[in-house]
Amino acid sequence: MKLHVLGLLLLLLPIASTAYGQADKAPKVSQYSAKVEKALVKSINFKKNPEARTFRTRLSEALKGGVNFAGHYIVASWGCGTGCINSGIIDARNGNVYWPRELGSVVDWVVETTYVNEPLDYRKNSRLLMLHGTPGNDTRAGKYYYELKDNRLRLVKFVKLESN
Repeated sequence: MKLHVLGLLLLLLPIASTAYGQADKAPKVSQYSAKVEKALVKSINFKKNPEARTFRTRLSEALKGGVNFAGHYIVASWGCGTGCINSGIIDARNGNVYWPRELGSVVDWVVETTYVNEPLDYRKNSRLLMLHGTPGNDTRAGKYYYELKDNRLRLVKFVKLESN
């Protein structure tokens, strides 16, 4: 009987350790692939997005730069004070601007003296957006992984930043 239990434990140990190791791994850009489109709208849809008028220059400049996120979106960012950025996401198909609360007033310092050069990390061929710092809707510093789905950011994983 003891031999059977020991054999079962030895059999399950590799499976359990593999599952544990996968739980700690960060999501990969390749897991959230998106087909990059070349079509680009000529201007921001200011009629449908009255708030976008406030950031007309920043959004228009970002639009000229072309698709940089999730196949047909453009992430536009600008400063909102020391160690802070605001961002919007433009749909390059129709010119609509989305304002995810996660991207409003992102604090790009993560622990008192630790500063992050690029608080947002994203690719034109992936729906995964990585935020390093503290998003506008949270108080925890760390690395946030979001998937863009139905014009909204959905939290996939959070990794808390350990203070030194």
